[in-house]
Amino acid sequence: MSGHSKWAQIKHKKAASDAKKGNLFSKLSRMITVTAKGGSDPATNASLRVAIEKARGFSLPQHNIERAIQKAEEKKSGEGLEEVLYEAYGPGGSALLIEGITDNKNRTTAEIKHLLSEYDGKLAEKGTVLWLFERVAVLEIARDTKKSAEDIELALIDAGVNDTATEEEIVYGFFAPDTLENTKEKLGASGFPIKDAYCAWREKNQMSLAENQKEKFIKLMEALDAHDDVQEVYTNIN
Repeated sequence: MSGHSKWAQIKHKKAASDAKKGNLFSKLSRMITVTAKGGSDPATNASLRVAIEKARGFSLPQHNIERAIQKAEEKKSGEGLEEVLYEAYGPGGSALLIEGITDNKNRTTAEIKHLLSEYDGKLAEKGTVLWLFERVAVLEIARDTKKSAEDIELALIDAGVNDTATEEEIVYGFFAPDTLENTKEKLGASGFPIKDAYCAWREKNQMSLAENQKEKFIKLMEALDAHDDVQEVYTNIN
């Protein structure tokens, strides 16, 4: 994967900005509630298990986790949360996939459409942007002084990972989403500490923006990131 630093920067920037604006716990709780609709027991619901692990990684209190699961079990009429995926174009023809969780899809759609229009962007027809990305599972392994990046990459490949990328402090492994739990267990058994595990959208090819488009693009990403209903934003910009 070329331009790997972009992958880490967007992901880490999002975590930092969420913490600053104080709504990280709310977003994590929504994610747990949505995944718990597929079953409230993390032992049998892999998606819920991943969501809970991520929430604990950001220090979401246990009672918040339990309350989020309870909301899914209650299934109150008209109060349910749903996942949304918006395909969009940003400045300079950049491609965007915007994942969100909302209790009012019409409201969220209107707000996302407005944000895009402010920065020379627009919503795209279904399927016109999605094909530029692929769904992948991602494992993050923190580098330490005992193991080289090459050692970690080889362990990832032995565990069934298709592709790897290396940052200064993290080695990423990319592979098929339906093998996330199995691959994670294999790597864990080999003694490598897993920093994070999740599913994401990965661009098939990257593009660059002209200098006069970069500032608008950054501001758009920040505006989307600040929206309460937006969980993640993926782009093909390097």
